[in-house]
Amino acid sequence: MKKYIIIIVLIAAGLFQSCSNYLEETNPNFLSSDTYWRTLEESESNLTSIYGGMLDHYILDLEEEFYRTDLAHPGPRNNPTGAYLPWYQHRLTFDNLVVQKRWDSKYRIIWRANQVIEGLNSMTDDLKSKQRWTEQMAQARFFRGLMHFYLHSTFNEGKIIIRESVPKSTADYSKPLSTSEEVIAFFTEDLEYAYNNLPLQMEPKSRVDAGAAATILGTSYLYRGEYDKASTYFNDIINNVRGDYGYELEQDVSKMFTTAGEFNSESIFEINYANDQQLEDGFFDEESFANRLARRCAPTAKHAEEKLAIGGQAQLLPSAWLTYEYTTEPMDTQDPRNYIDGDITGELRTIPLRAAQTIAVVNDEISEYYKYTAPQTTTFGNTRFSNYKKYTNHIGHITEFETSTSPWKSGRNVVVNRLSGVYLMQAECFLQAGNVSGALKLINQIRSRWGLQLLGIPDGSAHDFDGVTYSSSSLMEHLMYKEYPLELSLEGFSTRTIDLRRWGVTLERFQDLSTQVFSVADYTYTRTNGKEGVRKQSLLQKGNGPKKFSEYIDAAAAWSAGQTGYFDIPQGERLNNNRIDD
Repeated sequence: MKKYIIIIVLIAAGLFQSCSNYLEETNPNFLSSDTYWRTLEESESNLTSIYGGMLDHYILDLEEEFYRTDLAHPGPRNNPTGAYLPWYQHRLTFDNLVVQKRWDSKYRIIWRANQVIEGLNSMTDDLKSKQRWTEQMAQARFFRGLMHFYLHSTFNEGKIIIRESVPKSTADYSKPLSTSEEVIAFFTEDLEYAYNNLPLQMEPKSRVDAGAAATILGTSYLYRGEYDKASTYFNDIINNVRGDYGYELEQDVSKMFTTAGEFNSESIFEINYANDQQLEDGFFDEESFANRLARRCAPTAKHAEEKLAIGGQAQLLPSAWLTYEYTTEPMDTQDPRNYIDGDITGELRTIPLRAAQTIAVVNDEISEYYKYTAPQTTTFGNTRFSNYKKYTNHIGHITEFETSTSPWKSGRNVVVNRLSGVYLMQAECFLQAGNVSGALKLINQIRSRWGLQLLGIPDGSAHDFDGVTYSSSSLMEHLMYKEYPLELSLEGFSTRTIDLRRWGVTLERFQDLSTQVFSVADYTYTRTNGKEGVRKQSLLQKGNGPKKFSEYIDAAAAWSAGQTGYFDIPQGERLNNNRIDD
C-alpha cells in the first residue's frame, strides 16, 4: 500500500477495446456529460480515471523503448531475447503491435481528458467559480497536453492527430493529420493553462502540480532548441521563482530507486502503483495497479544462496558501455560514504554510489541485493554481467515472489520526471548560452549527492575535482555521454531516443559503440561462509578477452540506411481513419 492515496479506476476495462466500438455504441458505464456533471465530486471520479489510465505500461513503454537507445540490451549477448530484437535492431514496421499500443494508450488518456474537460465546461457558473473546478480542469488539460506532446515527440515527425473533443460518431473519429506546428501550439496552450492554474504543491503528491507542467513545458522548448524559453521554466522550478514548489535534490541516496524513496523530495511526476490492489487483475491488464518491470529486470534462475527462484527474466539489461561507465566513475576520496566502513583512512568502495543504487554487478560486495551481496545472489554469467535495480524489489526481500501474488506484479512506482533531470536540462540551456560556470554548478550538485569526483578546477572546498578546464563544447560532450545517461537511464518518456535525435548524433553514437570491444573475466568473491568463491566470466572488462563482443552493430547499420527515430502512423489508425491522408 502506498503512502498516498490509491487511484480508483472507475472506467470499465472493456470501454476502449476498439475505436469503432466505443464510437458506435452507448456505454452503460458512462453517463453523458449532460446528465453526469452535477457536482465536483462526480467530476473528480472521472478525473481519477485519467490517472488510472496512466498505469498503462504502453504510455511510457519502458519495456521496449530503451532497447532502441544506447542504454539497454535485450537479454544475454550470445542469445538476445527475440521478441525485442526489432527494437534493438531498429527494424520496426508500421504494423508492430506494441507501436499500435503506444499510440492507442495515449489517445485513450486524451479521450478521458476531453470527457472531463467537456463535463466541467457544462457545469453551472457557480461550480465554475470554485478553485476545485479550476484545479480539475488544469489536471485534465495537463494530461491532454502531455499526451499530445508525447505523440508529437515520437510519431511521424510530429505530424499527428489533434483530438480536442470527444468523438460522437465514426465520422468524428476520422480526422486528418495536423502539422507539427499546429500540434505544438495545441499542447503548449494546454500545458500553460495547467502551469498557471495548478497549485505549486498538490496534495496528494500522486496528483500533478504546477511544477510538473513547468517541467514538461521547459522540456518541450528544449526539444525545439528554444533554450531561453526552456531555461525560464527550469529556473522557476530550481529557484522557486513563483513560490515554493517543495523540490530539492534527495541527499539520502538510499531513497533513490527504492520503495522507501517513493515520492521523495526530488520527485516531480511519478506514477503510483501498488501490489495489494485489484489482485484479480491479469499480468497484462494495462489498468492493473501493478507493473511488470521487476519481472523484466530481476535476475533469472534461482537465488544462489537460498535456492529459490528470484522470479526475474533478466531481459532488460544495462548496455556494456553504460555498465562500464557506472562502475568506473571516479569517486570523491574526501567523502566518507565512499569508504567501506565510512572511515576515510580505510578501503574505498569497489564501485561508486550512483552505480550501486542503479545497477547490480558482480564486484559490488557491499550493497544489499535480495538480502545478500550481488555475487552471493546470482552468477552474472552467460553475458548477463549487470542488472538494473531501479524497478526491482531487491531491498528487504529474497525473491520477487515475496511482494505480491506473482513476480509479474510489482508495486514499485515509476518516476517520470525528477529534479536532477531538470538540473541537467538547465545545464544544457546554460551551455548553449556559453554559461559554463552555471552548468558546472548544477552538474556538480548532482555529482556531490552521489559522492563522485566533481568537475572543473578545485575551488578550495573539501572535494576532489578532475582539474579540467571545460569549454561549452567539452562540457556538453560530457553531459551528453556521461551525465544524462548515467543519471537518468531507464527513466522518463523516450528521453534518450529524443535526446540523441535532437542532438543529431544517433548514427555517430551507434557507429562508435559498434566498434567498442568488451569481454568478461572471472571474479573471486566472498561467500556467506567467509570462503572464496568464483563467478565465471561475470566481470565486465573493456578490450579483448574471454567471450569478447561488441554491441549496436545492427543499430549502426539500420541508421546508416536512413532511420529517423520516429514511429510511422500505426496500421490501426490508418485502417480506421479514412481522412488520415487528407
